[in-house]
Amino acid sequence: MLLTVLIAEDDPKMRRVLKKVAEENNDIRVVGEAADGTKALMLFEKLQPDVVLIDINLPGKDGVNLAREIFDLDPWTRLVFITALDQYREEAFSVYACDYIVKPFKMDRLRQTLDRLRSGPVAGQDLSGLSHLAEADTGALRLFHTGSKMVVLELKDILFITREGRRTVIYHTNGLLETNEPLQTLTEELGGYPFMRTHKGFTVNLKMVREIIPVNRWTYELVMAHTTRRPLMMWDKLRQLEQALGNRKRT
Repeated sequence: MLLTVLIAEDDPKMRRVLKKVAEENNDIRVVGEAADGTKALMLFEKLQPDVVLIDINLPGKDGVNLAREIFDLDPWTRLVFITALDQYREEAFSVYACDYIVKPFKMDRLRQTLDRLRSGPVAGQDLSGLSHLAEADTGALRLFHTGSKMVVLELKDILFITREGRRTVIYHTNGLLETNEPLQTLTEELGGYPFMRTHKGFTVNLKMVREIIPVNRWTYELVMAHTTRRPLMMWDKLRQLEQALGNRKRT
């Protein structure tokens, strides 16, 4: 599968280096380059790349804010920070950075990251222990507003909820639907387990999770039933889930 890449870097020499390394692999193609954050966002909306290589110190719009806006538009985009500034690492991973590479770096470091993104993660953690937790009534029905009409869903059929293109999208066993209702509002109304806010961009029905796969030290992908889409989970949310499972098993 072809992996498309957008480069957001104000140094033209570094852009050339990044493009050269990326396109060493026939399965990777650089589809756009931008020297400032504002142009990078415009190119992202136009090109919809799979991966964005982002410098922090960009004119017009800095790399962290650029990453936040990209994430709000498409939470599936892989964000890789390549920067001389080490102090923004925590902020970068808060918006789901796949990696944070500090300049100067060896080209093999970037090659490894791109190979991992192209191949995908491989090692997972089984989540069968979820059945030990007490659960809410997921047989309940709920009305969801979808513009000019309302749709009825059983809560048990919801896979996860996310934000895409400034709309809230509900993935369920028979497809998906878009709503104007905020993600935070829906999360609160779902009333706890098995629904969990695993990441700022995702609320997940944990009973639909089949595996938890590490992407990096801070972030995990969730392999779901009924879909190939993989919502995200931050490491602190996984710790909370592990504690809940452990406490339940000891009672």
